Amino acid sequence: MDIKTELRKSLAIMVKEFRQVIRRKAFMIPMFMFPIVMIIFFGYGMGGTIKNADILVINDDTGTASSSLIHQIGSFIPTYGDVRMFSVTYTKDMSQSEAEREIDAGLYKAILIIPSDYSDRMARNENITLTLLTDSSDTTSSGIIINFMRQLTASPGNISFDIPDIYGKLQYIDFLTPAVIALTVFMGTIQTMGYAIAGERQDGTLVRILMTPVSRGAIILGKTLHQVILQLARALVLILAAIVLLGVTMNGSWLLVALVLIIFTFGAVGLGMAISAVSEDMTSFQAISMLVAFPSMFATGVFYPLGSAPDWMRWIAYMVPLTYANDAMRTIMIKGLGLSFIANDLIILAFFAIFYFALGVRLFRREA
Repeated sequence: MDIKTELRKSLAIMVKEFRQVIRRKAFMIPMFMFPIVMIIFFGYGMGGTIKNADILVINDDTGTASSSLIHQIGSFIPTYGDVRMFSVTYTKDMSQSEAEREIDAGLYKAILIIPSDYSDRMARNENITLTLLTDSSDTTSSGIIINFMRQLTASPGNISFDIPDIYGKLQYIDFLTPAVIALTVFMGTIQTMGYAIAGERQDGTLVRILMTPVSRGAIILGKTLHQVILQLARALVLILAAIVLLGVTMNGSWLLVALVLIIFTFGAVGLGMAISAVSEDMTSFQAISMLVAFPSMFATGVFYPLGSAPDWMRWIAYMVPLTYANDAMRTIMIKGLGLSFIANDLIILAFFAIFYFALGVRLFRREA
């Protein structure tokens, strides 16, 4: 065997492979961008603190001690940070039930209720109980706020907290599960649409289907209905497994969960079609879809609250439909609230669904 000849042949094969990769323009960008994106989103998205969390202080006290406490809360900056942990507003004459409705509406992460005799009792060094309401559906932020309040008031030694469980005894798994379900639907829909379009186009199945009397509209509708039913079934299994095996809380309406996921799935179907249409083959599709879908989990508050992410990442989150699906799912499953509390999320999800679905249909009709 001539070693030089074999080496020349090997080099020719290598050059051929490089040329094939270079010709697949849709694959080139994500191939180099994906690790960079992952480093950025892993580094900044996996936070563990909060910034500028909205806190309402209901202060019925007129003395100086309560004013000092409010100033301490509002001016606190973490040791290794440069931004205040809390954004404090204050009012008076608000009942606890009214305060809980403010928490339900998502207006504040926490509400501190200071009684009218706070300063007098501090002056007499008497024991004082403050009521601290937190949005415990966000278990991470809630835990950080509770720990901070306890540390802040530890030095007098006579202050304790009454912390009602507005939504019951919740753990991190309760915060995580609704968003993981939404994430599963999002990524699962995009990936299976890739196999249903880009994969069928690569193996020739799609061409054979298009040669039959079946219209493109019928193909799109059939694939969409398949995805809606499949993703609802997956979500049902996930929720039941989380409830039975992990003890996850399900306080809200199953019908509202289904409504959110149906609208969300339509948008994911459209996005999956759009990515499939611009991909030359399954390898390109997988690279592009991972570049789009995978970092979403770190920018949309799946694992940690958005308050722990930098400002630029939150702006990205506002442009990703998964953010609003996460919020709606948590509002229903954890808080047990109704349609009016997720109306804004549904409107935004519907907008994304219409936009992505229209884009996907247009690109599919042009490229198929």
